[in-house]
Amino acid sequence: MDLGIKGESALVLASSRGLGFGCAKALSDEGVRVVLNGLSEENGAKAVKAIGGDTIFVSADVSKAEDRERLWDEALDHLGEVSILVTNAYGPQPGPFMDRTNEDWRTAFEETFISAIDMAYRAAPPMVERGWGRIINISSMSAKEPSTNTPLGNSLKAGLLGAFGTLAREIAAKGVTVNSLLPGPFDTDLLRPFAKYMVNDPSLSDDEGVRKFAETVPVKRLGKIEEFGAVCAFLCSRHAGYVTAQAISVDGAVVKTML
Repeated sequence: MDLGIKGESALVLASSRGLGFGCAKALSDEGVRVVLNGLSEENGAKAVKAIGGDTIFVSADVSKAEDRERLWDEALDHLGEVSILVTNAYGPQPGPFMDRTNEDWRTAFEETFISAIDMAYRAAPPMVERGWGRIINISSMSAKEPSTNTPLGNSLKAGLLGAFGTLAREIAAKGVTVNSLLPGPFDTDLLRPFAKYMVNDPSLSDDEGVRKFAETVPVKRLGKIEEFGAVCAFLCSRHAGYVTAQAISVDGAVVKTML
C-alpha cells in the first residue's frame, strides 16, 4: 500500500534507537525526509547509517528548553518545514511512588510532558496553515492501565493523552490529525532495566526480568520495533485522515481495559 507521504518531512524525537527509531525508519522507507534526535552522537551516527536517504541526526536533550529550540531550528534548516512530528522521550525513571521526590517529579514533567507539548506548539500552527499535518505522541500502555512501580510514567503519560486529545479536536477540521500510540513490551534497550520493575521483582537481573515480562504478554513474546513503526507510519499516512484524537494500544493484548 502506498501511504501517500513520499516527500513529506518528519522530526522524530528520541529516535536514535528503540521505538522512535522504528517510527523514523518506517517513515523513511515511505519516502519521508527525516530528522533524528537523541543524546548520543555515536548512536545517532549508527541510526543515520541504518536508515540512509536524506536523514540527519541532531543531538539535543529534549528536557532542556534551549535544546528544544535549537533542535527545531536545525530541523527547519534541513527540512524546510515539519509536516510530521513524532514526540517521544527516554524517561522517566521507575521506582515506588513513595521513593520519588519532588525533584524527580519536576525533572520527569519537563522531560516527558513539557518536551512533547513544546514541540507540538511549534509544529501545529504551520501544519494548520498548510492544511495538512500529522502529530504522533509515543506514550505507554501505562497511560491506560497503570503499571507497577512506574508512578511518574503512569501520571505524566496519561496527562499527555488529555492534552493531545484536546489539541486534536481543536484542529481536526484543519487537515491535521493528532494521535497517541501506547506501546506495551517491545524488544528495546530501554525495556531491559525496566522489565524487572514491571514484574515487581527488582532483584532480578535484566535478562531474567525481560524473560519473565515476555511471559506475561498474551502473544507470548515481545513486540518488534518494525511492527510499532508500521503502525506509526500508517497513522501518518493519507489514508488515516479520519483517525484523530485516539490513543491506540500496540501491546500484544497486555492492557485489559475495554476502551
